[in-house]
Amino acid sequence: MSPAGRPRTFDRDEALKKAMMVFWEKGFEGTTMADLVAAIGMKAPSVYAAFGNKDALFREVVDIYRGRVEQGPLKVLNDTPSVYTALEQSLRQNVEMFSGPNPPSCLIMAGAINCAPEHQEHVNYLMGLRALYRDILKSRFDRALTEGELVEGTNTSALAEFYFSFIHGMALRARDGSSNAELLASTEFALQALKPVLKDT
Repeated sequence: MSPAGRPRTFDRDEALKKAMMVFWEKGFEGTTMADLVAAIGMKAPSVYAAFGNKDALFREVVDIYRGRVEQGPLKVLNDTPSVYTALEQSLRQNVEMFSGPNPPSCLIMAGAINCAPEHQEHVNYLMGLRALYRDILKSRFDRALTEGELVEGTNTSALAEFYFSFIHGMALRARDGSSNAELLASTEFALQALKPVLKDT
């Protein structure tokens, strides 16, 4: 055993992935330290020694999840040249994150909506990440406007608000039980909203 009482096979990254799945499924308020201890498979003192309290573990897990979003839906949104294709692929990747083998919904969208006053920091942090996501959408539409893909005068702020609201809604619908196929079908209708402001369509 290590000095902190951890097993020699302790894998911090794997433990964080297990904790992320618990928070992803239950949210911050719905998750207890007992849930985390059971999922990670370590004794409670070792979990506290490795990660601190529940608040610290949640913040670390959220940052890992944020990395997944940045390397998934946001990366394809920014790296794909065509704004229509970029949005289409980004929406599809969001659906895959919200459904499939993962817990339904989104940790950033729904992980800490209603928290006790002493945990308001988590509500504020996730709210800030959501605002950032919306701003990234606007920046992508601004770029498309500058590059001549969108008609002059397109309200990129309204476009970003619409698509972010749609993504947020998909996360909540996934939690309510909407299937992968249903969410993917809804993206086809959402994409129609972009076509009137695309040039040469």
